[in-house]
Amino acid sequence: MTTKETEQNALMTTTIRVLKEHSSFLYFTFEASEGIAFYSTKEDSAGMPYRDIELNHTPEYNEAVISILNKLSERFTIDWLES
Repeated sequence: MTTKETEQNALMTTTIRVLKEHSSFLYFTFEASEGIAFYSTKEDSAGMPYRDIELNHTPEYNEAVISILNKLSERFTIDWLES
């Protein structure tokens, strides 16, 4: 495997924060967009009124992930913690 192939296969992580009441819609949206990204809820947000969510995706889907998040941010607030 070449370095370029390794970089293309590397995962990118985007960490966001949404209110707990909006998290299920965000989860549903990414599940419906099968194969674009997978997510996990950071445990340190358990019991809080918000959810910190890590979205993992390959570089070729970065624009799609950002586009989905931008569209969702028209419906509710999304705080970008890391990208």
